[in-house]
Amino acid sequence: MIVILYDENCKAIAQAAETDFMAAFQGHVQTVLVSAVTATAWPGDVEWDDILVVLYDSPAFPDAGNKFIQDYIQKRPDTSLLLPVAANIAFRKPPEAAAAIKALPYDVDAPGADGKLVHRVGAMLGLRLQGRDSKIFISYRATDGTYIANQLDAYLTARGYRPWLDEAKDVDGDTAILPGTPVQKEIDVNLRNASLVLLIDTPSAPDSEWIQHEVDTADSMLIPILPVCFRRAAETKKGSRFRSLVELQRDIRLPFVEPPVKDPLSDGELNEIAIQIEIYLCEIFRRKCRVPFLVKNEFETNGFKWNVLDQELMMFSSARQGERRITTTVLSHCSIFDQIYTPALKRFINFLNVTGRKNYSLFIYDGELLSARQLDEFYDADMIVLHHQELSTLISSGFTTVGIT
Repeated sequence: MIVILYDENCKAIAQAAETDFMAAFQGHVQTVLVSAVTATAWPGDVEWDDILVVLYDSPAFPDAGNKFIQDYIQKRPDTSLLLPVAANIAFRKPPEAAAAIKALPYDVDAPGADGKLVHRVGAMLGLRLQGRDSKIFISYRATDGTYIANQLDAYLTARGYRPWLDEAKDVDGDTAILPGTPVQKEIDVNLRNASLVLLIDTPSAPDSEWIQHEVDTADSMLIPILPVCFRRAAETKKGSRFRSLVELQRDIRLPFVEPPVKDPLSDGELNEIAIQIEIYLCEIFRRKCRVPFLVKNEFETNGFKWNVLDQELMMFSSARQGERRITTTVLSHCSIFDQIYTPALKRFINFLNVTGRKNYSLFIYDGELLSARQLDEFYDADMIVLHHQELSTLISSGFTTVGIT
């Protein structure tokens, strides 16, 4: 539930924000308006997706509103999602009970279903939706990424996120990774508890076996990775230095400042990284809400029973009993990535090999509809790769035809 706690002067903005959330998240998350003057108890049970948006425009925030914030945090000491929003950008200091969190200014870029406010809330919910510990895992090479990582850690913490710094275990030059070692176990545990890997892609990063291990492990867990690519002026190559991440076609490109500059990133660059994190997480959140909903609805409309096999990995099973008690069983993966990401495809294949392939196995992607020629490289005789818009045609054809235009 999204609760918008608003000062009376901000009521119109609160109503507009409610409309934006409904449009952006298509009703998958309930939004409730609460006046800070009359606020008492949280309007519902404590849920995983609770987030409190506090709208204010002056220092005189009502006592009832401050108490509402305090009660919200107290009942969720480790899981509270809180976002102060300054309706008056000339006064950004949040109400006392929310003072620990940096406010989001409600400027010209904030409103709208694709505005800054929706992106921030979607990002916060996207972290929670991963079903992990809502952490942003910052991966970096100590030799040239320490100051960048430290700056980002402090900046993201001030915005209300929970970053975790990988401590760059190969600083002593020993980059050999031995399976089962305490260091490898520590990395894997913290990756399992992460919802996003922010990769500091500096010139020396590809030389680290630890970072490659982190990238490979995140891919195997379907944890999204956002590369921040730092390039020297003489470098002409674009995108990530890590091969699998080039496929994502998503990265942030910034000039590389040679260490040991203590603060290599400007405020504008830090803000740009944070914005791109929020846009990416918001996209993932909306995709995780929307695509399984559409796929489930299509199967159930055609008489299949829908079953969640692994919510974290977005693996599902559908079964329909036909004539002579013959049951058709379909395993589906609803990808969280835009288009087809090969590591996700490989993870689905591994899942099928472990669980056993059923009558049909579907890798369902989102984004732009690809042509048959473009899909040739993903051909697998035992698996069908298709866009969710093609599912109706496939089911109607008895799983023999994919109608690609």
